[in-house]
Amino acid sequence: MDQVSGDTGYRQSVLASASYPRTYRYSIAVRWLVYVIAAAIMAGGVWLMFMQIRQASAPAVFLWIGLGALVLGLFMAASCRVSCLTLRADAIEARRLFSTRRLRRDDIKGRRLVPTRGKPISVLVTRSGAPLRLDSGYQGDSVLDAWIATLPDLDQQERDASRAKLAADRAYGASPQERLSRLATARQLAKVAQLATMAVSAWAYVYPRPYLLVIALVALLPWCAVALVGWSRGLIRFDTSRNDVRPNIAIMLILPGVVLGVRALFDTHLLDVSSVLEYGVVVGLPLLAAVMLVNGRRDQPHALGWGALLLALVAFPYGAGVLSLSDVLLDQQPPQVFSTQVQGKYISSGKHPQPYLVLAPWGPETMGDKVAVSRAYYAQTPMHATVCAALHPGSVKLRWFDVRECPSTMLGGNTPTR
Repeated sequence: MDQVSGDTGYRQSVLASASYPRTYRYSIAVRWLVYVIAAAIMAGGVWLMFMQIRQASAPAVFLWIGLGALVLGLFMAASCRVSCLTLRADAIEARRLFSTRRLRRDDIKGRRLVPTRGKPISVLVTRSGAPLRLDSGYQGDSVLDAWIATLPDLDQQERDASRAKLAADRAYGASPQERLSRLATARQLAKVAQLATMAVSAWAYVYPRPYLLVIALVALLPWCAVALVGWSRGLIRFDTSRNDVRPNIAIMLILPGVVLGVRALFDTHLLDVSSVLEYGVVVGLPLLAAVMLVNGRRDQPHALGWGALLLALVAFPYGAGVLSLSDVLLDQQPPQVFSTQVQGKYISSGKHPQPYLVLAPWGPETMGDKVAVSRAYYAQTPMHATVCAALHPGSVKLRWFDVRECPSTMLGGNTPTR
């Protein structure tokens, strides 16, 4: 409490001794960065326009794209040059290229802090009208910081209200101290669960060995989250507001579905993809129902939208991933083998390059297809080599295939064998 009072007194003294008005512009580093980017965009636009004018055969769209890039670059540079903040003792003014907005201090309800990848952005919430975002690129000083800091902190007010509401809820203990203690325990458990989710998901994504164990752990994570939320009786949730003090473990629902989907995409070659899309939703419905049951809803009018969001982000990717991987991993039936030829090979570009072989038509694949393979198999398989595609029925009747070396009895023929 003494520290808070000291901070407030310091800010008030800074404001009282300041001279007004005070103008703040973008820092030199930000301005140079914007000018360089704007110049590069304008140069690209001029080049496109020149290409269209010089070569009559060039697409006419080059002229319009180049003109648009030129205008965009000019706008960026002019906006950076003109934009500024003007601070007065009782008001703040934000100037943009085509507009100026002035807020009296009495018209400001409070401040919020919006986290970004870089410096957080301060947002001034008005009593009426749209909030005013203060660009983090402005070169501020102690006076501007103190002026903003003395406004009511709406984020902290909401966090305090959320904590007070929970401390008064008899469902979580006999006394406020017991209830807040349970909240602290729930927050620790949620933190451990989130770290475990990220660790297992990274394991499954980067190096899924032993494969069956890793996939099983990822598939169990959402059900562990359901059990954790049910055990906490609402202290841990999947849908908290921004300043709710209760922990949110939605990552335990979303991330496993993404990882299972990626592994299914990389590790399986299904022929009946449309069936996966159809039945993936069905497989994910039990998880959706369990989440809706244990999480409950604080705002029933939006329950339908919440369910649709869960279906899109959780139930469908999770169900499709589990269905695809189960179909392959649990398939113990003998395959039907077809010989085919490698017609091409390449490694995809991007953050995670993947080797592919392009196969000639075989069996049910009358148009041929590309198939992802390991780097070792890619390196040892030359162009036009004869390989075999093993067609499996699938444990849930979704046909899939893999590529392997042909047995000596099949080399030179296309007769399927079992």
